[in-house]
Amino acid sequence: MTYQLVIVGGGPAGITAAIYASRKRIKTAILTKDFVGQTGRAGKIENYPGEISIDGADLMKKYEEHVRSLDIDIMEEVTVSGINKKGDNFIVDTGENLETSTVIIASGRNPRPLKVPGEEFFLGRGVSYCAARDGSSFKDKKVVVVGGGDSGFKAALQLKEYCPEVSVLEFMPKLRAEEASVEKAREAGIEIVTGARLKEIKGEESVSSLVYQKDGEENVIAAEGVFIEVGSTPATSFVNDLVDFNDKGEIAVDPYTGKTKTEGLFAAGDVTDGRDKQITVACGEGVRALVSAYNYLQND
Repeated sequence: MTYQLVIVGGGPAGITAAIYASRKRIKTAILTKDFVGQTGRAGKIENYPGEISIDGADLMKKYEEHVRSLDIDIMEEVTVSGINKKGDNFIVDTGENLETSTVIIASGRNPRPLKVPGEEFFLGRGVSYCAARDGSSFKDKKVVVVGGGDSGFKAALQLKEYCPEVSVLEFMPKLRAEEASVEKAREAGIEIVTGARLKEIKGEESVSSLVYQKDGEENVIAAEGVFIEVGSTPATSFVNDLVDFNDKGEIAVDPYTGKTKTEGLFAAGDVTDGRDKQITVACGEGVRALVSAYNYLQND
């Protein structure tokens, strides 16, 4: 199958690019594992234009409904394993090869694992990276959030709606979250432990406790669920030397066009080296990359 444009990623940046590609009658395919991503896992999103407050999953349903109304090819449950140059075109490898004149990479980011004993073993059996998706499954259970940044406290407040006991463990001696979120957590009765390094997740068939170190001593805390919120990494495993990366592993792009170092290859959203990781910014970058791709196609 040959396209004028292939968009890798079904988040705000990728979907916005697809919307504008459809308006400009560009033959387009959008490839995605799902229409969830970071936005769908984010819980409550406030001050998104037109929405005072909306659940991230509900916002993504609106995005998905919009993109499904367009005259483009949607390929779900797809994993891109590589992008390579073929003359003036690109080959996008998904198990089958898609040939395209241009590509927009809008693959976002993946949750960063802690890589502690028990984490991988108990994934799906008490360990989760998404409170918005999995929180209701832990109703009436004691849970721990590992990570004291904004995402960690957002997850903790979500979990408090279902769980009577919620704790936050933060490795650093000081919290990194906004003070407003911390204050809400304290008012909700959420336990906060700083200077705590998680050492191990324990249990038999499922999680039953955590071991963490604080002030040189090991401590054990009972828990039936562990939600890991220690940041994310750019989803770029499929990209080779067609792009440059910054020291965070993000794709380097021209800030005015979204161009990478390879002609015809663009990137947008949280996968790039842009400073502000916000949904509205990702949408704008999706438009920017699409306009650049359109101009490239016009001059091809």
